[in-house]
Amino acid sequence: MAKSVKDKYDVACKWANDPGDAPPFRFRDLKVTYDAGFKGMTSTEQDARRSFASKRRNDYRQPSVFGGAPSVKGTIGQVGSAKAGEHFDEGYYVYYVYQVGGAKRGEGRAVLRKGNVVVTINASGADVPGRRVRDGRPLGNDAVQAMIDAVAGQVIAAVR
Repeated sequence: MAKSVKDKYDVACKWANDPGDAPPFRFRDLKVTYDAGFKGMTSTEQDARRSFASKRRNDYRQPSVFGGAPSVKGTIGQVGSAKAGEHFDEGYYVYYVYQVGGAKRGEGRAVLRKGNVVVTINASGADVPGRRVRDGRPLGNDAVQAMIDAVAGQVIAAVR
């Protein structure tokens, strides 16, 4: 039914959002966090180890209040061009799907410790083929890992 300005308030009219030739929506988020303590109080390496262990324990259980336990988790030996023992001291990775208001997104988190700095790289996203975000497909683990791999070398190199 074609709509005119006066039809938009007619309760008998049915509105539909047809994506037509519009491309699907692709949501992609990448966030990097460096944690070296509070301003004026730089953390020690021991503080960073405790923080890293606490983050891993919590992320292995349930990394988000909107999702359950991760479907993928493990220790990182290499991420992108950065290698454990050479470019960073220790690291872990989790991947999970979370849901907010019916919309699902896939998220991966790589947490790396280099000396007294804990670096977190979060990558998430979804592909929505139509106009409803609730119909979206969460970004898969492989795509999330590729996003993290693409930036990991530069992210770790920034820690001096």
